[in-house]
Amino acid sequence: MSDLPAPPPPPSAPPERFPAGRLVLGLVIVAIGIGALLQVTDVTTRAWRVVLPGALIAVGLGLVVAGMRSGRSQGGLIVLGLVLTVILAIAAAVDIPLEGGVGDRLERPATFDRVRAEYHLAVGQLTLDLTRLTGYGPVPRHVTARVGIGRLVLVVPAGILVDVRGHAGVGDVTIFGRSESGIDVDNASRPPSGASVVLSLDLSVGVGQVEVRRG
Repeated sequence: MSDLPAPPPPPSAPPERFPAGRLVLGLVIVAIGIGALLQVTDVTTRAWRVVLPGALIAVGLGLVVAGMRSGRSQGGLIVLGLVLTVILAIAAAVDIPLEGGVGDRLERPATFDRVRAEYHLAVGQLTLDLTRLTGYGPVPRHVTARVGIGRLVLVVPAGILVDVRGHAGVGDVTIFGRSESGIDVDNASRPPSGASVVLSLDLSVGVGQVEVRRG
């Protein structure tokens, strides 16, 4: 018999780690994609109000599961959770209306009966060109336009009286060349008392710029 010591047993395979980080990141991407699809197809204008809190809940659950299974800190999930928390906190603080889709949108109604009462865009630039309007009525048409993050541009016809109120949670409001900027910004252009107003405009952006000019 040999006096050589027995070889050590082969190292056991490390236990398979649960890929919590990748799973949660995938779920968040899927949720954001579904929200964007619903916005683009106009199925709903409020998808982001559900997607962002839902993504934050998914990240929190992922951290809990990862901690229970591996006991290790998930740095990527923590960073993602902090980013989502900051976005939601800013949205709540400055009232960012995340409704109406994403991208650049141009609205150019030709007659007053085609002017909608409300226009919404979540992220991007919304341009409302009213310079082609015909068939002014005796009653002012009230229009509300809101952009969550981005730029809101409104072009009104020359020679008509408008009553404009603009607001930005954070950013700049420029009405007929007069600008106000900062946090919780308000700017307005009010016609003389008793004047015949054609358009009454209520414009706001959560973060970004509001611009009103003559066409």
